[in-house]
Amino acid sequence: MTNRNYRRWLPAAGSALGCLLLTVCAGQGPTATDWIKAGADDQMVVRELADCNAQANAALASEQGINADIDATLGRNWQLGGTQAIEAQSMRRQASGVADQALNNCMRAKGFKKAG
Repeated sequence: MTNRNYRRWLPAAGSALGCLLLTVCAGQGPTATDWIKAGADDQMVVRELADCNAQANAALASEQGINADIDATLGRNWQLGGTQAIEAQSMRRQASGVADQALNNCMRAKGFKKAG
C-alpha cells in the first residue's frame, strides 16, 4: 500500500474507533447498591448510610493526602519516564477502592448486607 491509501482510510478508522470507545465508556456508569437489614426502615438506612459515607469520605481524603505526598516525591520521575498519567490513575483507583472498602465494612458492622 502506498502512503496515499493510508491517508484515505485512517481518518475514518480513527473516527470509528473514537465512536466505539465513547459507546463503551458511556455504557459503564456507577451502580447504586441497596443495603438491607431486618427491621430497618428507609430512614434508618439513609441515616446509617450517611454515617458510613462520611467515614468513607474521610478514608478517601486520607488516601488522597498520601497520594499527594507520593506524587510530590515521585512525580518528577514519573513525568520523565512518561508514566505520570498511569501512576495518577492507579493511585486514584486505589484510593477509591479504600473508600469503597470503608463504606462496605461500616455498613456490614452495622448489620446491613447488600441486596441481591
